[in-house]
Amino acid sequence: MTHFKSIITLLLLLVFGLGVNAQSTALRPYEGATHTYTWNGLASGLDYEFFLTANSDGSGLMDDGSTFEFDFLDSPTGTVAPGINQAAVPIAWRNGAAFKTYHVWLRVTIPGGCSNQRYVVVQPQPNTFDLLSENIPVDNTESCPAVTAADGFNPLAPGYNAGTTTLQFKVRREGGNRGWQFEPVVSIDPSWNLDVTIVSIVAASAGTLTADVSNLYTVPASDNEVTVTVAVKNYAGTEQIVSLEVRNQKEEQTRLTDSNPSNDKVQHRITVMPVILDMGGV
Repeated sequence: MTHFKSIITLLLLLVFGLGVNAQSTALRPYEGATHTYTWNGLASGLDYEFFLTANSDGSGLMDDGSTFEFDFLDSPTGTVAPGINQAAVPIAWRNGAAFKTYHVWLRVTIPGGCSNQRYVVVQPQPNTFDLLSENIPVDNTESCPAVTAADGFNPLAPGYNAGTTTLQFKVRREGGNRGWQFEPVVSIDPSWNLDVTIVSIVAASAGTLTADVSNLYTVPASDNEVTVTVAVKNYAGTEQIVSLEVRNQKEEQTRLTDSNPSNDKVQHRITVMPVILDMGGV
């Protein structure tokens, strides 16, 4: 076989964060992650084909239509466009991929002429990307209603004002160091209290975050956690259970989803504020 003289260099599209958390990479992707595999240094006009095999000698061809552990998200074949000098394909690694080793090949061919091919070894890993909700501190699971003027408590107001209790929760990332997204959902028991709101979501580095039109908050790679501040209207004689749940969480670049839904929801109990009725005998 005639080999091209040009040196083909593999460009793995990796984004390294500042943290020390393990991450999904192109050569060691988490199950559920998507990575784009790009080869540079190609001449325009070459036909190319990506394919996967079980072995380094090119045997044991794997078909994404019958091997459900991976998927080509774009066509694995094409022609190198003028001025591009590279070929790329995104591969999604599915559940079960961690039980195998894959050889990701690129074959390029001069139309009507010779071919050349290269491969990299990919060893998928079990997904450890996780977002979890916690009280602040983690064991602060119940508290009394706030009854200070700073919290709006005013027994002399017309109709009486029991004020508002402010709670803080933490949403924390583990097992990743890229940008991440989530939707915070606050609920309360009794559900008739409609006056429960998210006051702010703040990251240490990025500061106050703003939701998009889908109520998703995007957190940069530099932040492993955010503080969610919630305000709840007080009602005398009523215990209130406030819940914060994270939904639609994912890692931005790899589209990786949460590996452990069991810790997505946390609760805090606001204990009963005693009832005081009108004064008599005056």
